[in-house]
Amino acid sequence: MRDEPNMAWERFTALADSYGADLYRWPAVQRDAAEALLASDAARADGILGCAGRLDGLLDHYRTPLPSAALVGRILAAAPRPALLWSRAKLWWSGLGLAGVGLAGAVSGALALSLATPALLDHRAADWADGQTIFGDVDLDGTSR
Repeated sequence: MRDEPNMAWERFTALADSYGADLYRWPAVQRDAAEALLASDAARADGILGCAGRLDGLLDHYRTPLPSAALVGRILAAAPRPALLWSRAKLWWSGLGLAGVGLAGAVSGALALSLATPALLDHRAADWADGQTIFGDVDLDGTSR
């Protein structure tokens, strides 16, 4: 998709301010129209591109100064400390402890159930266990035992 071949001087100036004096830095869809405008009035276009070129040169040669040792020290002092290995290990052990408590609960529940219903686990006492529950004897046929 190409822009119209005609470009206004305001658009040309805005593109020069945004992308600099080198037309190869400009968006590809704008270059043909910019070159046509440049060819139509080279003196005016050179004036606009000259200002943009001076700014390009200043920006190309600008270097930021290195930070002072005091600034680096303040930044490092204010930085959050990484979590220690011991605090990670405590978290892991606490999770393992919770799993152990759950396992201990399951084992103790199974043991309590097996102790509360010994007759149900014994096949030799199947006739006696017909009315036996963990809550006591149940009179199934109406006769008391």
